[in-house]
Amino acid sequence: MGAKLFILYNSSMPDLAKLESFVRLLHEVEKIKRTARRPDEREQTSTAEHTFELAMFCWYIASVNKLDLNHEKILKYALAHDIIEAYAGDTYTFDEEAKKTKEAREKAAIDRMEEEFPEFSELTQTLHEYESRSTPEAVFVYAADKLIDPVNLSMELTQSAWKENNVSWNMLIDNKEKKIALSAPILAYWRELVKKLEAKKDFFFHS
Repeated sequence: MGAKLFILYNSSMPDLAKLESFVRLLHEVEKIKRTARRPDEREQTSTAEHTFELAMFCWYIASVNKLDLNHEKILKYALAHDIIEAYAGDTYTFDEEAKKTKEAREKAAIDRMEEEFPEFSELTQTLHEYESRSTPEAVFVYAADKLIDPVNLSMELTQSAWKENNVSWNMLIDNKEKKIALSAPILAYWRELVKKLEAKKDFFFHS
């Protein structure tokens, strides 16, 4: 007979109620609707859908380009980065009024998670690292998060979300360029995307 595999774990009784509480938090993330959408669809995507896309997006870029980064950290940052929206809500990048309260709302959300899930300190530590961009992996994911929506919207063929939301070419560049430039690998993709958008600027933007 083959050798038995024994997995070591904390022998104290698991707390199912706490696990269910965390799953309810995930449900709230799944309910949050963003302004973004998949190309040529009308329905807004959820924060959970965005999180999945970003995690795979980052993994792809890091792997294909053989980046000297910790892939486990990248995936953790990508998975955790917007979980606070369960409590803070999503803030549309071009909503100047909502952006005024964004930092306070998101800090309160992290504080609430620390209070409600003290047993999962790894999550809140990951959030603090991401928010402070204190590691190369956090910077990479932060920049990728600014790139992924423009990539999606650049793939539209029959409609333009930027036109619908009165986002001009200059607004897009001013909002994204400096943030994406924090990560050289992400900036390289951004430069190619800008060329693509410039070639169809009249389709995507009013001005």
